[in-house]
Amino acid sequence: MTNSTQTKTIIDTKSVYAQAGKYTKSVLGNDRDAVKMIDVLIASNVPETHLISPDNGPNKHLSTASSEFFTGLKAAIEAEYPAQVKALLAMSSKAAGNRYVGAANRITWRGKANSVIGGMRTAYINRLKAQGLVAAGKMGANARTKPAEVKVTELLVDARSRIQKADTFKCALDLDTVISQLNAMIKAIG
Repeated sequence: MTNSTQTKTIIDTKSVYAQAGKYTKSVLGNDRDAVKMIDVLIASNVPETHLISPDNGPNKHLSTASSEFFTGLKAAIEAEYPAQVKALLAMSSKAAGNRYVGAANRITWRGKANSVIGGMRTAYINRLKAQGLVAAGKMGANARTKPAEVKVTELLVDARSRIQKADTFKCALDLDTVISQLNAMIKAIG
């Protein structure tokens, strides 16, 4: 617990820091999943204009997707909703009233799939722009495009460096053994 100098209130920093860690892990996981999703779209030759609804919205004239493709994409997203959300969406608007599941009511959940698809499209466009700038020599390669081997090697080198610089480092193994094993992994990868 610490005192906040601004508001003179006691803040449960342990809980805040723990939840910030969980939130960060979630965000980083989402970033990895977003990169994978864009990779799949590109590998599957799906144009970014397939991520615009062909049936609704002000930009439907820009869509190249069939109604079947877009409906299937929405269904795949909605299939991942928790059971409580699916139950809420199955209700009539009158029966659901202003009932919430999590931080959203029925109206918000009904538009969630479109929001997710919109986010996918934005990420896809940003990736295509970055690739164009890299190809034109106007920008360095995006760090997300590094092969896994390069990323792992960088992390192992960083871990080795942190261990070597630490004043104290508790480990069940001898530190010289840990460093030599890290060196062996770095050498083996690359």
